[in-house]
Amino acid sequence: MLAALLAAGTLSAQGPRTRVDPDTRQTVVSVNPFGVFAGYVAGDVEIRTAPFLTVGAGVTINTIDDYNNYRAFEFKARYYPAERALQGLSIAATAGVSTARADSHFPGGNVIFPGSSIPPRPDRVTRPTFGTELSYQWILGPSSRFVAVLGAGVKRMLGTEGGFDPVHIPLLPTARVNIGVAF
Repeated sequence: MLAALLAAGTLSAQGPRTRVDPDTRQTVVSVNPFGVFAGYVAGDVEIRTAPFLTVGAGVTINTIDDYNNYRAFEFKARYYPAERALQGLSIAATAGVSTARADSHFPGGNVIFPGSSIPPRPDRVTRPTFGTELSYQWILGPSSRFVAVLGAGVKRMLGTEGGFDPVHIPLLPTARVNIGVAF
């Protein structure tokens, strides 16, 4: 009984929590919590630079196995059409660098293009990339700290190193299923 009275007194002393306006948040850090169990790490940092714009960076490391692995680092600029940066619908332009095994992500490999007449190549390629991404981000909770993100996009690897001609430059899908914190 005494413990219940002390707990009630403590709660009433704190008073009701007032909701923090999500527009006061300036930065979001988010990660994909689900991929970690499969050897996949992805995360983003985003900083508000205007009411409609954020800039940031993202990293992806896929080490599921030696054959299907992929790494990327990219800079991102996100436009929020509702002019509530860090919240809601956004479209991003991305530019960075990616590395992957040529035979798992390029024509001739047996993962994306089975049956291709181009022989598989086991070498790694590292190339600059550019892309776009459409996503939706929520800032939730009374303190407006919890962040949930869903998004999808595509990126193109540039260059012709490793004997690849421009016709066989891959278009790679991207996805964001992240949770994080806003501050």
